[in-house]
Amino acid sequence: MSLARALRSSLFVAVVLAARPARAQRAEQPARTPTLTRAPTLLRFVEATHPESERGRAATVVLQLRVNEQGRVDEARVTESAGAAFDRAALEAVRQFVFSPAEIDGRPSAVRLAYRYQFTIRVEAPTTAEFVGVVRSRNARAPLAGVTVSIDPTESTVTDGQGRFRFARVAPGARVVSLSGERVVVQRVTEHFEAGQRVEATYDVSVTPPRGAPRSEDEDDVELVVTAPPVRRQAVTTDVSAEQARRVPGTQGDVLRVVESLPGVARATAGSGALVVWGAAPEDTRVLVDGVPVPRLYHDGGFRSVLSGELVSNVELAPGAYGAAYGRALGGLVRVETRGLEERGTHGALSIDAFDASASMRASIGERARVFAAVRRAHLWQILGAAGIDAGGFVPIPRYGDAQLRVGWIFSPRERVDFTVLLSTDFTERSVSAADPSRDRRERRTLDVLRVYGRYTRRDDGFEVSIVPYFGADASASRAQTSGVATGVDNVTLRAGLRASMRARVRSWLSLEAGIDAEISRSELSRDGSVSLPAREGDVRVFGQPPPDQSNADRWSVWHAGLAPYAEATVSLASGAVELVSGVRVDPYARAVSRRAPPEGISPSIGLFAQDFRAEPRFAARFRPHRRVTLRAAFGAVGQPPAADDLSSIFGTPSLLAPRGTQWAASAAVSITDTLSAEATGFFTESTQLAMRSALTAPLRAEALVSRGEGRAYGLQVLLRQALFRNFFGWVTYSFSRSERKNSPESEWRLFDFDQTHVLGLVASYTLPFGFELGARARLSSGFVRTPVTGSYYDARRDRYEPLFGPQNSDRLPLFFQLDLRASKKFRIGVSELELSLDVQNVTAQRNAEEFVFDESFARREVIAGLPILPSLGARWTF
Repeated sequence: MSLARALRSSLFVAVVLAARPARAQRAEQPARTPTLTRAPTLLRFVEATHPESERGRAATVVLQLRVNEQGRVDEARVTESAGAAFDRAALEAVRQFVFSPAEIDGRPSAVRLAYRYQFTIRVEAPTTAEFVGVVRSRNARAPLAGVTVSIDPTESTVTDGQGRFRFARVAPGARVVSLSGERVVVQRVTEHFEAGQRVEATYDVSVTPPRGAPRSEDEDDVELVVTAPPVRRQAVTTDVSAEQARRVPGTQGDVLRVVESLPGVARATAGSGALVVWGAAPEDTRVLVDGVPVPRLYHDGGFRSVLSGELVSNVELAPGAYGAAYGRALGGLVRVETRGLEERGTHGALSIDAFDASASMRASIGERARVFAAVRRAHLWQILGAAGIDAGGFVPIPRYGDAQLRVGWIFSPRERVDFTVLLSTDFTERSVSAADPSRDRRERRTLDVLRVYGRYTRRDDGFEVSIVPYFGADASASRAQTSGVATGVDNVTLRAGLRASMRARVRSWLSLEAGIDAEISRSELSRDGSVSLPAREGDVRVFGQPPPDQSNADRWSVWHAGLAPYAEATVSLASGAVELVSGVRVDPYARAVSRRAPPEGISPSIGLFAQDFRAEPRFAARFRPHRRVTLRAAFGAVGQPPAADDLSSIFGTPSLLAPRGTQWAASAAVSITDTLSAEATGFFTESTQLAMRSALTAPLRAEALVSRGEGRAYGLQVLLRQALFRNFFGWVTYSFSRSERKNSPESEWRLFDFDQTHVLGLVASYTLPFGFELGARARLSSGFVRTPVTGSYYDARRDRYEPLFGPQNSDRLPLFFQLDLRASKKFRIGVSELELSLDVQNVTAQRNAEEFVFDESFARREVIAGLPILPSLGARWTF
């Protein structure tokens, strides 16, 4: 009990008896009532010892004290008892009190006073965490008894009849949690504990039936697989499990399409499949699959991702300010983690809907070998063609396919290796007719992607090693014709790389990570046609506007090399309430271009080598003032190499500098309940040395582009998220942001081509009895910015009208709104499951404007609408 607390509650003085005068009064003088002229003041307080026998109890003892002329307590007795133990402790303490002497009629005198001594329960600062949870059967969702749950090698418990377990005191920090039992393989997952925090976990696992035992439809047929949320290593992230992502409406069951509905992500143009994160250009956001870079997350059209959902374990979006392990991106980071192949037996899935059909299979070979294969092919274009529907005028209907193959070997529960092949292909063709056939627009695009990589991981107590070498090839081609002017771009890129990391917990409060992110690529490019096509950010144009007459052709090659070592230290302080992460990444951004200048006659070409050696510091901090409140802040310097397409000596500039930028973020998260949370994040990013078109009418030789652009984006995003609770999960997200660009340091700030000031999203899913499920997704956002057309003039030489423009990007398309609904029903068929679903996009048939289009004189403006109502009936059979 503290002195301040005792003083607040103890002293109320009532003078009971004043000392009599020393000399007798003469009888003839009238009696005078003594007056208390100064009350005693407690000068020395002695804390009473809380009786051992009364630990956990509070009590109050009222005493009468006699304080003598020197301020000492010479008598003390209990007037209101709280029990013998409390009484003894209170008497022992008050007899040591010292007061300032009381004064009666201005002279020190003895007094009696009442004193209330309160014994309170001492609240110690917590030094440990509490860990509780449930272990359940993966398929039947029934509790599993007898599963051993261990924390590191020192503590363990066994689940009870309800599958529950509890650890009352767990040391703070990252701890390895193991689950094991009869007929299961030991599996481990890392959980983070903080002092004073109650960590709750639910592990859905699978077990093998006893040998020779008959199977029931609710029984699992593989070994233990622990599914737990990933460790949050970035300062600002949103992660979604594959199971929840599959149930989000508007995604047609595609796990990775949930990224479109996460905070910080703006809506992309219909049919583009692009990701606009925190106001960055789509090409500035990096997509990694198990640490391996892939050119994009979605197929053409944006209807489907490039990876089978059966292979995906988790998808995480870090809009910015991520750790030192990642780089070569001015924008955000999308990390896709694939599933391990722990399960035994043979399992598969067949799916079909209006967009495509897919199949996947995974199997165990013996005790240690595992195999996974998946394939998918689009057929929407065939269905629409057979029905005589031409929907590809503005929203392209792609022809796509993808396949994945994985072979794995499990050395032990802590060590494994696997080899993976990823393939994807896209072919898109569309045409837009105009009243004047000479203004018709046609376009054809293809993209083929191959990735081959290995992954070795080893996890020991407090130590983890990961090695991922990879090889890949990307082949893209585009052909476009606008108003009779044709343009073609081809790019074939071979790449190889290595990502290796080592993470160790050196002390209970210190973790270290070091690694290397190496990548080398060679691109062979060719381009012919208009010098202003394809259009790039910052161009002042209008949809369908004929390009200038200037045309040219070029062939060139580019080598890019990056060898980026990085290191990161995580320090945990104040029993885990404070966490500091400091790191640095070093990247040379080296490149070699085949020609530094356009060819001249038969003169040999002279190449160019350049590098922008750069150290990129990263820092993040987390503070948890309360078990339900978390504050985060982060900073990072970032960069990326110039795009190979921009290094042509004719269409671009071989000597372009590598763009660079900084990212700042701060967030506050509150756990309103154990499953309901709210988070607000403010962010600011800035970038320099962006490639922009030269402002000169006749650009300098080999300088069609200049590294003089600047960019900035700032805003606030809010997320209210309900984790799965009583069969319901969902979230509401709102982003307010501003993204701006400068064409040069001397120019004025303008809105970025992809700016969307307001983005509001809602996702909800509810599981009904008897296998039914309903879900909804709503999106509301600002329209894309456009440059207004204020008039036109007639070009007699070219025999056509040319537009006159107002201030750049000062107009917008109308507000965008879309509501998607999903309903599904699951049927158990023996040991398999059939799910029928109906996914309807744009159920209100909202006519959302995707582009402004003008007549040939630019006098009349109309809009091209996006997708109409689009229902998709699907079936998914898993076994």
